[in-house]
Amino acid sequence: MESRFSRRLNTSYIPSGEEVDFIRMELVSHTQELARIDERIRELSAQRDQIQAYIDSHKALISHPRRLPVDILREIFIACLPANRNAVMSSQEAPLLLGRICSAWRTIALSTPRLWASLHAPLDYILKEEPRKLAVIEWLQRSGAAPISLSVFAERNWGRSFAWPEGLSLFKSLAAEFATRWCHLDLMNFLDGQDQLAEISTPALESLKFSGSVSLLRNLNIAKVPSLRAIALHSNNRDEHIDEFILEMPLGWSRLTHLTLVSYRGRHSGIPVRNVIVLLGRCPQLISFQVSLSEANIETPPQLSGLILLPYLETFIMTEGYLGSQSLGYLTGHVSMPQLRQFSAETLTGPTNLSVIALGTGSPLIQELGNLHLLSLQGQAGSPTEVILRSFPSLTRLVVAGGHGSDPHLSELLHALTPGDNLEAVLCPALRELVVTSSSGLESSLLNTFVGGRIRLAQGFRRLEIQNSHVPDLISKTENEFYCSQGVDVSVSYGGFGGLGLVPSGLVLSPWMGLSPDAIELQ
Repeated sequence: MESRFSRRLNTSYIPSGEEVDFIRMELVSHTQELARIDERIRELSAQRDQIQAYIDSHKALISHPRRLPVDILREIFIACLPANRNAVMSSQEAPLLLGRICSAWRTIALSTPRLWASLHAPLDYILKEEPRKLAVIEWLQRSGAAPISLSVFAERNWGRSFAWPEGLSLFKSLAAEFATRWCHLDLMNFLDGQDQLAEISTPALESLKFSGSVSLLRNLNIAKVPSLRAIALHSNNRDEHIDEFILEMPLGWSRLTHLTLVSYRGRHSGIPVRNVIVLLGRCPQLISFQVSLSEANIETPPQLSGLILLPYLETFIMTEGYLGSQSLGYLTGHVSMPQLRQFSAETLTGPTNLSVIALGTGSPLIQELGNLHLLSLQGQAGSPTEVILRSFPSLTRLVVAGGHGSDPHLSELLHALTPGDNLEAVLCPALRELVVTSSSGLESSLLNTFVGGRIRLAQGFRRLEIQNSHVPDLISKTENEFYCSQGVDVSVSYGGFGGLGLVPSGLVLSPWMGLSPDAIELQ
């Protein structure tokens, strides 16, 4: 806009009295014009808001979620449930959250039985208020005739009061009304209550997970159900020796496909290797097997009528105790596992390499090999490291443990796994991850040559983890950044003690068991 004071604007000029009067008169008309424009803007803004509200409300009527068929919406709701645990009574997640969106969704959610067929019940929290008990019953009643997955947690070890008889009473009331539909049952921290458990009948039970005093199940009908296919027993009773009664438990061993037997009392509280082999002979349908060991070697081999064939076994994990060379040799010589994909056992530092070769030869599909001591892969006459590794052509993940001090066996292993000029002759070409739980005396140049060779191989190597390294700056920041740019994660932890089994044993509770009362709502 033109002004007679254009040259004076934004300067230090001081106008005269006449000029001041002129400027004031000039601003009156412009101020009035600005007010008219502001009023027009307010009118247009209000008009725009009305039009936008009209558009939004009508778009909502024709939105895709509103027009979804109810059966599809039900499937979407079910997909919102937790994938790796049972649902909890929290308004922050499905299914309760789904009922807080709109009345239509609430109606659909409440009329979808499968949404309410999964529940985690922490007794200590539920027993604090009577409405919470009623809410548990109401929740499961909404499940209609759907199979139920139920987990019950008895929290009694953290110094808080817990009315165990009242908790058992609630559990019995749940069983009386819903036990015939229990499909998956997880009882956590049950240390007593055998009489109450004995009265429960679960004809449709397919999987049972129990932690606490496993001996409570010794003579219970709950373990004799013909439909039971998966059982996981976790003993955390310090006065209990699971090996004393496990072979006498009335389980349908021949029907089991998944079996876990774990003791949290230490390395000598599990099951001897001898009885492990006996159990394998009883379970020809096994797909996965995890067990806590108590002895390294077999003192008295079991009487076997022939080779034990496990045609479906894919996962075999032995924890807590060590597996000696004699035991590994006996296992590979008497148990056939042609479909095995994952094998993990903490081997002793004896000459187990021939047994490892037999394992790879008998189970050529193994992809994950865990917790072997480096001496198990040590080259000897007739069985060099290359021969051992060549027994595992499908290997994708390898976890090994080194010794204290300078360990040449780790260098030997890395040399063997480093691709040479002939990429077609590389060992374990599908290897994607290597974990060394203890290392000393490892040279940075050797490590970089290994990682560089694997990157050059272009077969998907993704991760190298070196734990408890005593070599400072084993991988420089620049090298690590380059490996990351190539899609390889290199992790090196320093200090600590070497070897396996240093993680304290104990019942590990997942975060969802510990939801704070403020975060849990029943309605």
